Amino acid sequence: MGTSSLLSGAFPLKDPSLFPTGYGKRPVIFDILGPDLETSILPVGVRMVLHVNPSQMSFKMTKKIERIQTRGGWVEQHWGDDTQGVDFEAVTGGFVRLYQGLTSSTSPSLTGATRRETLAYDSYLDLLALFHNNGSVYDETGMVAMQGVIKVTLDEGSWLGWFTTFQVSEAAEKPYQFSLTASMEITREIQVWRTV
Repeated sequence: MGTSSLLSGAFPLKDPSLFPTGYGKRPVIFDILGPDLETSILPVGVRMVLHVNPSQMSFKMTKKIERIQTRGGWVEQHWGDDTQGVDFEAVTGGFVRLYQGLTSSTSPSLTGATRRETLAYDSYLDLLALFHNNGSVYDETGMVAMQGVIKVTLDEGSWLGWFTTFQVSEAAEKPYQFSLTASMEITREIQVWRTV
């Protein structure tokens, strides 16, 4: 999230929503909202920005149609829009350690350092925790104290919902990164339209 003097991220500002458009880079931002669907439950200035933007985001929009067979034929009932969804395809950043370069090692006894000690792996663990908690806030006994909703922001749009799937794959031909796919069910879409 933050920047260091040795390595800076692709999105160096602390608040990515203020990122200047002159660079041509806009991050995908994840936030967790409270039950009012407006207030962030994360600390001020803290939002999750992926180490690498998703390579693909595809939105699924379908109509809810019910078909009933009667004695006289088929009857169709159109109920409007069905639940939206968004699918992500992404990769982690390269597992790079300072002063050592790329690493794919999982055994500290062989090299003294593993890929778990890289910024890309930390970012991956943050996304995995976001999926596992899925907007829930737990009390000290491990019970859900409050159910929040995940907010995904890209450009001028925001989508509120929850993760439904999350898959991680590791391929031999790409030993320095993971491939990720995830799906979210969207309950609300917020678009900001600007006129010139």
